[in-house]
Amino acid sequence: MIETGKYLLGAAGASGFGSKSTAEEVTENCDLRSVTVIITGATSGIGAETARVLAKRGARLIFPARNVKAAEEAKERIVSEFPETEIVVMELDLSSIASVRNFVADFESLDLPLNLLINNAGKLAHEHAISEDGIEMTFATNYLGHFLLTNLLLKKMIQTAEETGVQGRIVNVTSGIHGWFSGDLIEYLRLISQPKCQFDATRAYALSKLANVLHTKELSSRLQKIEANVTVNCVHPGVVRTRLTRDREGLLTDLVFFLASKLVKTVPQAAATTCYVATNPRLVNVSGKYFTDCNETTPSGLGSNSSDATKLWAASEILVAQHSKASFDPCS
Repeated sequence: MIETGKYLLGAAGASGFGSKSTAEEVTENCDLRSVTVIITGATSGIGAETARVLAKRGARLIFPARNVKAAEEAKERIVSEFPETEIVVMELDLSSIASVRNFVADFESLDLPLNLLINNAGKLAHEHAISEDGIEMTFATNYLGHFLLTNLLLKKMIQTAEETGVQGRIVNVTSGIHGWFSGDLIEYLRLISQPKCQFDATRAYALSKLANVLHTKELSSRLQKIEANVTVNCVHPGVVRTRLTRDREGLLTDLVFFLASKLVKTVPQAAATTCYVATNPRLVNVSGKYFTDCNETTPSGLGSNSSDATKLWAASEILVAQHSKASFDPCS
């Protein structure tokens, strides 16, 4: 009850910020003119506001997007506000392993540094669908594509950090809904990756967001073991109505958002935690943590499970190595 009261009032936590803080406020003293950022899902909603604010602080932006036209339009909006901003639009379909590999190859050909990776893109699918690689579409887009993207970009991030002396940062955008998932995550993924199954869209989304949290935990451990000057943290942006719910429009969705209107953030407020974790100097050497309302907090029990994090990593490595849609088997 006390925490709910703090949220509604926007009371500041240990960081000096809270639920009512905006992305512009948390980056007010940041100078990002020497920073190159890749941000997925930058065409609308939280991602678009995150990109806009980082551009305002001087960052060079890379926009990977499935819809290149929408990304070009997002670029135009930012450049019209901040004419000096350098933005590169590139094609990427996160649900496709081949597309992720092609994007990374194309990015490496640009010979640019990489200081910051924000894995922001998210999908909440109403209908059951399978990716071209045989993986349930929500999981493929929200987690597995980002898992591969991050792994393939790590060498560049570590190299950039070594050459500049500036610590690299990876930010995974998850959701408090990750705590709604219970059960065996690998077995449930196997079940929903079959062509015919009993599909629960909300549970599938919760699974993908739990995977983001576990990815953060395991990757942080691996980066520390190799003494890489790169950190990784995950963030829950809060409840905000964006295009993520576009497949859920209707009377029920409208009613839920009306009843929860006092808890719903504006988009600038929802982008604040991502921007805070991506840029704030207080977070140097902070890694493997979960943030909400610009303050560190604790994920769900499953989200804190090191064993599950390790198992998911192993299964993910197998999945991204598979190139056929024949059958889902993370243990083959």
